[in-house]
Amino acid sequence: MRRRYGRMVMALGALPLLAVTVAGCGGPAPGPTGERTATAGALPAPAGTGPSTEPRPLTGAQTARAMLSTIDLPVGWSVAKEDLSPAVEKDDHGIQDVKGDAACNRVVAESFRSVRPSAVVGRTMENPMARRSLMFEVRTFPSVTGARQAVEEARQLRRACATATAGPYPVRYGVLEGPRRGDESVGVRMRVGGNRFDEFVIRVGTSITVVTFPGATGDDPGLVESLTAQATEKLRQAAAG
Repeated sequence: MRRRYGRMVMALGALPLLAVTVAGCGGPAPGPTGERTATAGALPAPAGTGPSTEPRPLTGAQTARAMLSTIDLPVGWSVAKEDLSPAVEKDDHGIQDVKGDAACNRVVAESFRSVRPSAVVGRTMENPMARRSLMFEVRTFPSVTGARQAVEEARQLRRACATATAGPYPVRYGVLEGPRRGDESVGVRMRVGGNRFDEFVIRVGTSITVVTFPGATGDDPGLVESLTAQATEKLRQAAAG
């Protein structure tokens, strides 16, 4: 079973694969859990107002095309695992397994009332010689509202869940400075046990792309700059065609 995106925390050493997931909060009122909020502009525009400017959601095939691949990375990187089926699974919605204080728990509870994604794909890359890894995810929502919620939730996590637990592991979320990308973006630094994960959540229209740099991989500013830019451009290109 695929477990969710940008809160995907990869096992390094003895730490097992742990998914601490992100959906969305802080946006316009979402639909009930398990329901998809109607896409803005779905109703006919009132006479004289012209067509809606709401961007269209990506199809499943477009979502998969937006994923970074080996041709986008320097020599030495290969695919370790991937799930390019855009089907949305249960664990693709809501923050899974995270518990904290009252403020943090409200963010977690709100995540299950956010707009559900309509397509999700993910890929993990590795560079065995350098002993480094990368994680990518693209999530498409039925409307801009859902994508905005996903970005806002990343902001809320680093504000309200500075200290929390995910299963048996201590988790800390903090601010991560980085390049501004897409229509909006946010950086989150996660620490799970003794392991660090630098994550950038980038929105373009109705979709988000998430690039995660585990451990020392995030210490390469050139790689961070390049991959966040390429991930943003691939998402734009997928949305255009």
